[in-house]
Amino acid sequence: MHRADEHYQETLADGFVLRWGTSADFDSLKELYGTVFGDELDTGINHHLVAYVIGLLSGRHPHCSPDDFAIVTDAAGRVVAATILMRMNMEYAGVFLLGGRPEIVASYPEVRNRGFIRKIFGLIHARSAARGDVFQGITGIPYYYKLFGYDYAVTLGGALSLPLSAIPTGTGEPDPYALRRATTDDILQLQMLYERERSRMHERLPMLVTSRIDAAYWRWAIGETGSHEPWRPYMIIDAQGDVVGSVGVNRVRHGEEAIVSFCATEPHIRLAEVYPSLLRAVIALTAEIPVWDSRSKPCSGVRLVLGVDHPLYQLLQPLHHLSHTAYGWYIRVPDLARLIGQIVTVLEKRLAQSMHAGYSGALLLDFYRDGLEITITNGKIQAKQWAGSPGAHAAYPPQVFLQQLFGIHSLPELIAAHMDVRANPTSAQLLQILFPKQSSWLLPMD
Repeated sequence: MHRADEHYQETLADGFVLRWGTSADFDSLKELYGTVFGDELDTGINHHLVAYVIGLLSGRHPHCSPDDFAIVTDAAGRVVAATILMRMNMEYAGVFLLGGRPEIVASYPEVRNRGFIRKIFGLIHARSAARGDVFQGITGIPYYYKLFGYDYAVTLGGALSLPLSAIPTGTGEPDPYALRRATTDDILQLQMLYERERSRMHERLPMLVTSRIDAAYWRWAIGETGSHEPWRPYMIIDAQGDVVGSVGVNRVRHGEEAIVSFCATEPHIRLAEVYPSLLRAVIALTAEIPVWDSRSKPCSGVRLVLGVDHPLYQLLQPLHHLSHTAYGWYIRVPDLARLIGQIVTVLEKRLAQSMHAGYSGALLLDFYRDGLEITITNGKIQAKQWAGSPGAHAAYPPQVFLQQLFGIHSLPELIAAHMDVRANPTSAQLLQILFPKQSSWLLPMD
């Protein structure tokens, strides 16, 4: 039986069983997540995270199904380790790519270091492949997911914090702009504002990798839930009540700051005129935003998590602020040749606009365990797996090529950082043309 099959089971040592979850496991799953993450925070059961799990199990979440939990159970049938496979679809330079997202990885302390999470990821990857995904992405703790074939390849976050003392004070008159909760009637405008936001430029280039948001997810984000996820969309309105923009604000305050996840305004609206009212309105919202931990201190400011670059950051530079370095999405690509085939129009366009337009030849990339052969015929590109050999034109350690493929680092940066990244001169030129460094804004959708 294939590991992606809902009835797949594998007996492990000491009576443990690896399988896909069912509705009969829901209570045990909620106990696992509430206990594990509650204990990590030293606060007992974490109700916000349990509500998140309930939402994922509900059958209403747009990015997962109730039977997409991979679990390990003990001899008594209790779930002791689990991970869910969510859907994570992205656009790469405008090309839609199907992907999967393993999330909420958890196991009880007493069963750790037994390889259960590795077994679970084997199930996750099998089902992701079976449904046609060409990549998987995950956020998480440093280094750990490299053990399962992932590497940091797409920017995650990038933020600027403003303390309350730096937020411009009002005049005493009603603010010219305010916030109201988005409703389902706002979905079309939310979508249009988001499309404008993700098309913004950074260093004269558009965003390379972005999240695709559809109406189903907007409805989910607008709806009510006791979860800490997802962010809640708000509409920015003027004094007449007309919508001039949108923002996403976290439903639950984790630390001392209110979190803004996206911010977009209509083309005719000057962000410079809007942001003072916007910041004050976000602070006002904190009166109704629950906190993750009852011991949390009062709100101390706003953190704008808008990616590596945003026009609002530039406006706020004169104010007292703290900039936060971006983290990264872990990305796994099990079949590079297949992914290359899906983005081939992007690569051929880059080549056609370069000094190597019409090029014919081969690029042999050695990954030290295997490799990739990119064949170019009069500017047309094909890719296939290659065993790798000393005759390679370029070399990268396992998974490191993903950093160039997804634009987070250039080839010269990788050569400077890794002694075992190399390329001959012509191949280096071609690789930089095909896979240039380019910013991304991959918004998490939980």
